[in-house]
Amino acid sequence: MFLVQHRRKAVPGVPDDDLTSAHRPAPDDWRCPDDGEDWPCAVFRRRVRLLYPGEPDRLAAFMRHFRDRAAPALPELTPEQIQARFVGWINDPPVHRRLRSI
Repeated sequence: MFLVQHRRKAVPGVPDDDLTSAHRPAPDDWRCPDDGEDWPCAVFRRRVRLLYPGEPDRLAAFMRHFRDRAAPALPELTPEQIQARFVGWINDPPVHRRLRSI
């Protein structure tokens, strides 16, 4: 497995090795071996947002690396589907901010 080297930011209350140590992609099928979701899974997306708070451009650059690596392994997906899966979620508000009680 691989993970892009980047400068991590300290996240209060979260151990540094917990942010991306699990939920890494399985490059053969680009699924999360920890939860079986298409990668990037919800857990990884939530954790990687913590590394780039308020920096969607930097987060997108980080995730484009994975998009480019995954595309050849996912020939059944269109370029638009690949883009949506790996980068398209970045500007969406996190799930906990979308859910509101009525």
